[in-house]
Amino acid sequence: MTIEIQDNLKTEQGEEELGIIRVVHNGEDADSDPRREIPALGFRDYWYPVIGARKVPIKKPLYLKILGDELCIFHGESGIAIVSDRCPHRGASLSDGKCHYQGTVSCPYHGWTFDEFGMVKAVLSEGPGDISSIPGNVSVRNYPTVTLHGIVFAWMGVGEPVAPNQDLPPELFDGSLIQHDSTIWQINWRPALENLSDNHASYIHRNAVQILMQRFMKASYKGTRSLIIGGGCGLIYYSDGDELTRPYREFFPEVNGYWPKHSYRKAWTWLFATRPLRWIWRVGDGYPPSKMYHPDSHEWNTGPHMPGQQRISGGSALYMRWCVPIDENITKEFYLYATRPTSWINKLWICMIYGFTQRLLRNRNLGFQDVDVISNLRYDLPERFSSYDVETMGWRRLAILSARFGGRHDKIPRDVLKKLNHRALIDIQSLNKHLPADVLRLIRE
Repeated sequence: MTIEIQDNLKTEQGEEELGIIRVVHNGEDADSDPRREIPALGFRDYWYPVIGARKVPIKKPLYLKILGDELCIFHGESGIAIVSDRCPHRGASLSDGKCHYQGTVSCPYHGWTFDEFGMVKAVLSEGPGDISSIPGNVSVRNYPTVTLHGIVFAWMGVGEPVAPNQDLPPELFDGSLIQHDSTIWQINWRPALENLSDNHASYIHRNAVQILMQRFMKASYKGTRSLIIGGGCGLIYYSDGDELTRPYREFFPEVNGYWPKHSYRKAWTWLFATRPLRWIWRVGDGYPPSKMYHPDSHEWNTGPHMPGQQRISGGSALYMRWCVPIDENITKEFYLYATRPTSWINKLWICMIYGFTQRLLRNRNLGFQDVDVISNLRYDLPERFSSYDVETMGWRRLAILSARFGGRHDKIPRDVLKKLNHRALIDIQSLNKHLPADVLRLIRE
């Protein structure tokens, strides 16, 4: 496969972005829309979060759809099991059946009974032993599973799964306290994920409860670039400091008005900036943080990550929103919040406030503001990107290249990534900041 390095992708401000492929749909030809290369039902050869283990009933199977696949979830002999929901006999839904015997699920139609590996163990309507020729000879697809921190993950690919610790976030294996939540967004996973760390937050979320507690948000990261390492493509920096020196209210002569229109929130934001109250709105130590949750990893801190994660490091905490396709029009937003409590009292406090600060205020009050807008977004029209869309451009490069090279990020040729990361590696060395170990390895190569 021949891939040409394109060096002519222009933003509205005229800044160049090094790209391996075109990532913005300019409207010339609908068939050449680069977004079409990203699978509408997600990347299959990965582990995905499916459900909290506590939500799986003991005596009754559960139905879910992930990546367009209909799944039957139940308690197997060795843990939570997932098999295809459709019985191979007559197509009945196994999740409408019952778990009569430990580690099995029985079809509601004729009682075909399956184990955790999807194999028929008995046909209750026919009889035991040799009376039926079906047991041991008929099966449904089995999805390998692993349960971590009370979350059931499933391998959605058809081949042999990779080791969970090769694909899944490192905070699931390093002793972090993991809390989780999920919501449903009525939109395809691709635009859902591209709701990234650009400057939309200062506008669309300006009246979210947690944002109202802060000084009016501004964003500035001129000249930053995305850096692809492993399955992540975070920016080399998310703030250039300019937003801290700009006036609170700025005059826009083009419309003869100020934005924000008023400064009422100054009356109370000072109070919520104090130590006793800032826990309500901050992710860990705040954003952008002075330190990273994973100090030696650029890949696993802030930024998009394959196969559909948005990650935000807050220093002492890490927030992740994982866009899991249900079908082409619905996405399950699976949230993970990682912390490292310093004592049992600190752990108790973190657990106590999670439902309020994360589930209610961040995942719903703030998150549903995004849904209200992007659920009516057209993902097939021509686009005009600005320099603030640099993270989205970086994500699309990673996703499109992954799709072209076998559906996984680790199949992208090293020479392609080396050319793609060339400028970002030069720029990151000029920054007066700690360089993670994975960045230093790329520089030495």
